[in-house]
Amino acid sequence: MTSPATQSATPNNVDIASIVEQVLRRLRDQTDTSVSPSKPVPNDQTVHVLNDKVISVDVIQGIPAGVTQVQVSGGIVTPAARDEMRSRGIALAGSKATHAAATKPASNSGKRFIQLHTDTSSKSIRDALTRQLSLRGVDHCPRAHRSVIVTDRPAATLFGRIQSGSRAVLITRLEDIPRFAAEMDADTFVLDMQRFNLVALVNAANTIAQLPKPTASTSQETSR
Repeated sequence: MTSPATQSATPNNVDIASIVEQVLRRLRDQTDTSVSPSKPVPNDQTVHVLNDKVISVDVIQGIPAGVTQVQVSGGIVTPAARDEMRSRGIALAGSKATHAAATKPASNSGKRFIQLHTDTSSKSIRDALTRQLSLRGVDHCPRAHRSVIVTDRPAATLFGRIQSGSRAVLITRLEDIPRFAAEMDADTFVLDMQRFNLVALVNAANTIAQLPKPTASTSQETSR
């Protein structure tokens, strides 16, 4: 007597399970479709991380097309680099700290000075170099104790300075500056433009400006 009831209930149970399965499948499909446009992967693809210590225009120009946001890992962003990012529509994440570092002079004890010289072939970079050094608290002064000469004729420039009585050294690497200064209390540093880009020139001149003052005898030799 219970067999017909059982037989009639079984198909109903099967139909209900099938319907439930279909509904759940449709819900899953709809959820996947609605979520896919907001997946984080495309956002990650538009964020570019920069690990450079100094973020210059050259660094920004090397960022792939399509990047809309830059994450800086503790580096300093130059004003020219910020202008380049704005022109490309690139936002800077965490720019508050880096902006303060880029615009605040590096020294809290006041300005530091160097004699900054460029030859006729490198005058085009003088304004940019002067501007970037000023942001680090370094200014040009004709009576400064040390001279920095930026040139693409380093051998001839070095020879001429030595003949004039200067304690001149040729710099081709940033690491040479403190070593050469300690060796001979140099007062003139000739920077080879074939070895330094603008960022490296700024770093080199800033390092030279931080060196201790030359001895009294050296200062007398360089005063004109």
